[in-house]
Amino acid sequence: MRPTHGTASRTTRTAAASLTALALLGSLVACAPGPSSTHVPNTEFVRSDGVTARVVSVSDAPALTGVVEATRRLGTTTLGLAPRDENVVVSPAGLAVALAMLAEGARGTSLDELEAALGASGEDRRDAFAALRGALLEFDGDPAEATADALPDRPIVHLADQVVVHEDFDVSAGFLDALADGFDAGVQYADLTSAAGTAVLDEWVDHHTGGLIEESAIEPDDALRLVLQDAILLAARWQTPFSAHSTHDRPFTLSDGSTVDVETMAPDRGEFAYAELDGWVAVRLPYVDAVHADVLLPPSGADPGDVSAEVIATVSDALDAAPSVPIDLTLPRLDIGPATIDLLPLLPALGIGSITGCGTTADLSGIAGSPGDLCVDQAAQQTVLKVDEEGTVAAAVTEIGVQESSAPLVQHEIRFDRPFLFTVSHTETGWPLFLAAVRDPRH
Repeated sequence: MRPTHGTASRTTRTAAASLTALALLGSLVACAPGPSSTHVPNTEFVRSDGVTARVVSVSDAPALTGVVEATRRLGTTTLGLAPRDENVVVSPAGLAVALAMLAEGARGTSLDELEAALGASGEDRRDAFAALRGALLEFDGDPAEATADALPDRPIVHLADQVVVHEDFDVSAGFLDALADGFDAGVQYADLTSAAGTAVLDEWVDHHTGGLIEESAIEPDDALRLVLQDAILLAARWQTPFSAHSTHDRPFTLSDGSTVDVETMAPDRGEFAYAELDGWVAVRLPYVDAVHADVLLPPSGADPGDVSAEVIATVSDALDAAPSVPIDLTLPRLDIGPATIDLLPLLPALGIGSITGCGTTADLSGIAGSPGDLCVDQAAQQTVLKVDEEGTVAAAVTEIGVQESSAPLVQHEIRFDRPFLFTVSHTETGWPLFLAAVRDPRH
């Protein structure tokens, strides 16, 4: 499986951004110990001194089940809110981790909302996310290997997190320590108001997705003070491969009832776990180790975005217990993305609207400053999903941009792109020295 690189999401990138990205290439190693030092803006990936990522077993994390259930709800809610006229891929885990990172800097109502959305609070929340990360750590691998020509013999599940801080922003050391402790996250410093900062974000995204997603979805802004970044990359072979010679164009019925031909696969042999619930039909497709895919067909006339977290959980439990039975199965090949979901307008529906209240309801004072000083002004998730006869490659990057509400904001946009008046006057007296009506700047 050879993944194709994504198309650039911002076409207005300057040459300076490209040069900066090249200069930074290789400066970051994901989730690996970096130098313990004071930061040097725009250059190094650093970690909190004396802080190592916490190690928690699944059995020692009492809130893990609640976090998994909450993560599922975050995913189904986001899927249901996304546009229904196109394919949509969501990473519930990526969204949950990004919000859990933000929770380390939240206080008051903002923290209450985040913890309700995440299904756990305080140390229980931290232990649950550490345990989930730890359970997948043995499958970590090189992102470049995950997106090589052939899928790896053993699944790769690569997780990475970091925070990028504006170079002159005084972020709380306690917040950075918490990110290192709970998420093995380091920090980079960059000018987030410019293309140089964008290049730092881009290089990290490109590296940790093996090039499947090439650029950050965060835009530079004069008020932007830090960006939380989470990446998940999966590459896994099917336990029961599909037969390449059985792949043919087969009819696929669209939502409007029309039919199109799509490339559709069939497996070499057809014994899979199977379940039905309230009109939903589900089949489990295991990979060679550690991970599996559940494919759910909705009731006739329903949209797959109508699925609830409860349906997915119940079907998953049923498939866990179901024996493998002969099934005549076909599944379309998939090549979806890179695609971007703007999460910012969805946050209120996820129960965490207070964090967007710049200067009012947001309380991110655990990051810096006082309640109302900071708020979430950008939030996005980019995803890629590729499925073929050999297996699956998928990637997601979830990013949250935090701005300073007291920073100067653009109030008006004025373009002198039609005839205008130009004056030069003596400041003290107001005496007009020059006065010009500019009707054609070419002359």
